[in-house]
Amino acid sequence: MGSGIITILIGMGWGTAFVLFDRPLLAAMHVVLIAFGVCLLWLAYQRRLKAASLLAAHFLPLFIAVSCLFDNVPEGVHRATQMHFLSVALGGYFVYRSGGIYMKYVIPALCLVGFAVFSNTSIGIHDPALVIPENVAAIGVWTNTITAVIELTFIVLIMNADLSVRRMMDVEMRKAIANGDFALHYQPQFNDAGVVVGAEALIRWPHAKMGNIPPAEFIPLAEETGLIVPIGNWVLRAACAQLAQWEVQPETRHLTMSVNVSASQFRQPDFVQGVCEIVRLSGVTPSKLKLELTESMFIDNIEATIAKMNTLRAIGILWSLDDFGTGYSSLSVLHRFPLRQIKIDKAFVRDMLTNRSNMVVTEAIITLAEKLGLQVLAEGVETPQQLDRLREAGCVMYQGYLFSPPVDIAAFGKLLTTGAGKIAEPAPAHAELQPALLRSAS
Repeated sequence: MGSGIITILIGMGWGTAFVLFDRPLLAAMHVVLIAFGVCLLWLAYQRRLKAASLLAAHFLPLFIAVSCLFDNVPEGVHRATQMHFLSVALGGYFVYRSGGIYMKYVIPALCLVGFAVFSNTSIGIHDPALVIPENVAAIGVWTNTITAVIELTFIVLIMNADLSVRRMMDVEMRKAIANGDFALHYQPQFNDAGVVVGAEALIRWPHAKMGNIPPAEFIPLAEETGLIVPIGNWVLRAACAQLAQWEVQPETRHLTMSVNVSASQFRQPDFVQGVCEIVRLSGVTPSKLKLELTESMFIDNIEATIAKMNTLRAIGILWSLDDFGTGYSSLSVLHRFPLRQIKIDKAFVRDMLTNRSNMVVTEAIITLAEKLGLQVLAEGVETPQQLDRLREAGCVMYQGYLFSPPVDIAAFGKLLTTGAGKIAEPAPAHAELQPALLRSAS
């Protein structure tokens, strides 16, 4: 949001100046910059932050480079437009510090190269009709210098604040692990008859002072610090303990429990031994437990991955492939993994009624699962229309806000007594409002 506002202000300031100095091409360039800033604000408003940062990481260096070509200053005056490269390099590294090599290192490195080149050469466009007028060049140097310093200061302050928050969150997470302060919520999974057949265990963090901390705020940090391993083990123990309680009750003994396994947790040398021990101590029937992996975990060490999965499959534990269709798994190796279930990613379900490609992919996943003898479950079902279309495509298991958000164990118990047959009935006319209401209440 801040980047968009700063970009618009810079574009308006320089664009106005170039109009006054009769430099229409340069003014048009800054109109493009204003439009870019508006686009950033719109993406931020839509909460599409990843798209906004990707766009900024590629557009801003290009715009700065083009601006440097027109930044011709009088003899003895050093141009300063290239200083904006430093802001983009530092900001890009900060935003993508947990990203891939390209965004984390290549883009910032290219910005630093651009800074060095334009700082030490006079490369540029020297057409008098296009370059900055000499009488404003000196003002432009100071303006660009001050603006770049403000940008760098702004980024450093944000980085410092983020570092402080991360340190605090790290300390609080360690306390929560030691004290058992986390909690599990359960999102029910329905079959086509409207019966709850299982649940997915989802971690929640009710903090005494900070309130309920969303998983999106602490899970990425836990993955970076390695705390995701003890957290994941806690989730598995707590989920198995609850599953054991369900097994002794006639009305719940049919339920299965799905638990997400992180890449770091799965790659631990003692992962298989730890899971076997947790299952043994809890006394649960292994076939009632589903461990969910993502496709990204199938890229490296395929043989080792298959070996671990087969070992746990041998004692009865089931495997589910989460977010299928968004990762990198190859169909040539997919059949080698001992999977029992494929979960259709919510991104396909959300847009399948308006995007034909998503509908085609969804139907293909269902057909593929059927041919491979796998169960298929659709995540993120939010409207009766989506449910109807999934039924037509052959999907018979569902999970999403249309039925229930993740709830605590008390609410889950109530849902079991009142939710049977719920989705088999025709949905009321106002049912499309239900997902928003449920999200606001959760």
